[in-house]
Amino acid sequence: MYVIKQNPDDFFVEEITKLKSKEKGDYLYFILEKKGWNTLEVLDVLAKKLRISKDRFNVAGIKDKNAFTRQYVSVRNVSWDNLNKIVIKNVKLSFFGYGDERIKLGQLKKNRFRIIVRDLEKEYDKISFIENYFDEQRFSGKNVIIGRALVKREFRKVCFNLRLRWDKGDYVNALRKIGNRMLRFYINSYQSYLWNKAVGKYLKKKNSDCFEVGYSHGSFVFCNKETENIKIPVVGFLTELNGELAEIYKKILKEERIKKEDFLIKEIKEISSEGNSRNLIEKFEMNVTYAKDETRKNRLKAILEFELSAGSYATIVVKKMFHQPL
Repeated sequence: MYVIKQNPDDFFVEEITKLKSKEKGDYLYFILEKKGWNTLEVLDVLAKKLRISKDRFNVAGIKDKNAFTRQYVSVRNVSWDNLNKIVIKNVKLSFFGYGDERIKLGQLKKNRFRIIVRDLEKEYDKISFIENYFDEQRFSGKNVIIGRALVKREFRKVCFNLRLRWDKGDYVNALRKIGNRMLRFYINSYQSYLWNKAVGKYLKKKNSDCFEVGYSHGSFVFCNKETENIKIPVVGFLTELNGELAEIYKKILKEERIKKEDFLIKEIKEISSEGNSRNLIEKFEMNVTYAKDETRKNRLKAILEFELSAGSYATIVVKKMFHQPL
């Protein structure tokens, strides 16, 4: 069984961004470097220390806790002098500039990775594409359970799982206190779970040269021969489903006892999701170097270097290349 993230420095990721800065603007841009924190945890601490809403912070993506990461952050109407006074263990903030708009997903071009994979018995052939699954980071804890409950309007269940207090059956008001960003994140996690299921079923129909790797919510279907790259819907209330994918999603939604219209959540309209789409395949170039694993006798380590589009998971690259679950 191979090992990744033995040390935080074994898994490094940095953003490659389109972001441009200037000397003045309503938004402060800064670079966040961290180890042992996920992005939202750091932003929560910063917001509390600055005594502002965490909704004033924006990022192009959520970075993992068990890694060394470097990403760009925007915050509205905060000076660098005030932000720079804050000290958090294993967190470094660097000034980047100012601008007139918040950071958005579209401003992130790619993520650059350097990953050390340890405890290998042999050298493996490098790969050049992955099936573009969402990975475990998206589903940690009870994310899928909570997201599913939100879509089904099981608000009491959501409050119970989040250990929230409610007054006289007012579950919606209790949920509003944790913020729309987190509620949307739970729904996005559930949509990602549904997407993974749909992709696995689609690939089994389209490609016979495949193998499966288990994970916490089922299995990833990986193919040795590249499948035609198409857009796969991330289901929401405005999603149009056609052809084979319509049949696949119809069965999945029936199993889940939901309809796509359920993603329009009238009780908390701000967290409704109209849906979008995601590429089935992610292509990339990889550089691989093998060496002795200094932490284990008679074992190898692989140093992987590659870039992925925003939203694609480097851990999926590792899982496919080494044919085992993490």
